Amino acid sequence: MRRLMKILLIGAGGLLAICVLLAVVMSRGGGGGNPTPTPAQAQRAATQAPAEAVATAPAALRVTEAPAPTAQSAASSPAAQPAATPTLPWGTSKEDVHTTLAEGQSAELVDGKEVYRLTLERIVDGAASTNQFQRPKEGNRYLLFALVVENAGTRAHLISAANCQLRTTAGFDYDPVFAPVGFEEGEALSQEIGPGGKARGIVVFEIPEGEQPLFLKFDPNPFTPAELYFDAPNALELVQSGAVGQPAPAQPEGTPGDQAGKSWGTSKNDRHVPLAPGQSGAIADGKQIYRVTIQNIVDGATSSNPFIQPKEGQKFWLVQVLFENAGTSSIHLAGNEWALRTQDGFDYEPEVIVTGFAEGEVLSGEVGPGGKAQGIVVFQIPQDAQPLFLKFDPNPLTSAELYFDAQ
Repeated sequence: MRRLMKILLIGAGGLLAICVLLAVVMSRGGGGGNPTPTPAQAQRAATQAPAEAVATAPAALRVTEAPAPTAQSAASSPAAQPAATPTLPWGTSKEDVHTTLAEGQSAELVDGKEVYRLTLERIVDGAASTNQFQRPKEGNRYLLFALVVENAGTRAHLISAANCQLRTTAGFDYDPVFAPVGFEEGEALSQEIGPGGKARGIVVFEIPEGEQPLFLKFDPNPFTPAELYFDAPNALELVQSGAVGQPAPAQPEGTPGDQAGKSWGTSKNDRHVPLAPGQSGAIADGKQIYRVTIQNIVDGATSSNPFIQPKEGQKFWLVQVLFENAGTSSIHLAGNEWALRTQDGFDYEPEVIVTGFAEGEVLSGEVGPGGKAQGIVVFQIPQDAQPLFLKFDPNPLTSAELYFDAQ
């Protein structure tokens, strides 16, 4: 019995081997189903295949190719280049939205899953307040915007005037007036808005008489790139004519720290310039470039505010500066970016509360890419002290510092 089973197994194995051999022969040449094409057949099939593929492709994927130009037509007509679309040098992120700065204009801003709809209901140039303490400074005026903000997103958001910023045609950036009161156009914009809700309010800016708005910016989240710009109707014309542009320079300005021969500010990223009116310097902090110009120095400055006075034996040392942001992102100036060292080796921080000075207000606020800001920095130092250097350090985590050295 065992011998019979062995014979049957050997026979079955042989039959299986014969079946496999026949299958291989059929797939390689025989079979008659797919004969090997001749060279002429292969060439004809290659020319017909693309046309059949286009004819059977879905409509959304079909592409009609223009016939190749002949040698004569290519020589007689030069290749046409598409004209570049003029763009504005601000709000260049793909998430940013631009619309016209005009009454009745509406726009929608998508910031991830959050959606904001803004309507500019009214613009009042030269707005007035009934509050006797709410008055612009001499030479300035109030520019008021009445807005409606709709939250079309999924979460509640606190929206206020602090989410807005104004740039004028002179290139200066302005933050809104804090807590404006007495305006007939409404109350200050400040409201938590739930999903599907709306809020109405005013945003007021104090700007010089001779300056006009270039754009009004709405930024609901400083940690994301999505911003909404209401651009002046002639904004592009101003840019193309050169009336509005990016501040110079595009590179550091001043003597490098490792070449200045000083015992302070020795990093190669530091820059040194003389401490004198009219002097300018610029530092590169990564991709950010900041330029500072000394406009005026007042040794023994005075304040009209009776509560802002130096202590006995002290004096106010004031510097008026122009700040330019030639970088690629905004910077918020808080006033603590400065330090003064006197010739006896003592370091001083700037005064926190600075009011009543005829030279201007403290240099602070947000300055966007291409924007400028002007203000004062005030130090309280001994009567007989003299400055050794004034330092500007916009980022304590990097080594780029700007030094204005006394001569």
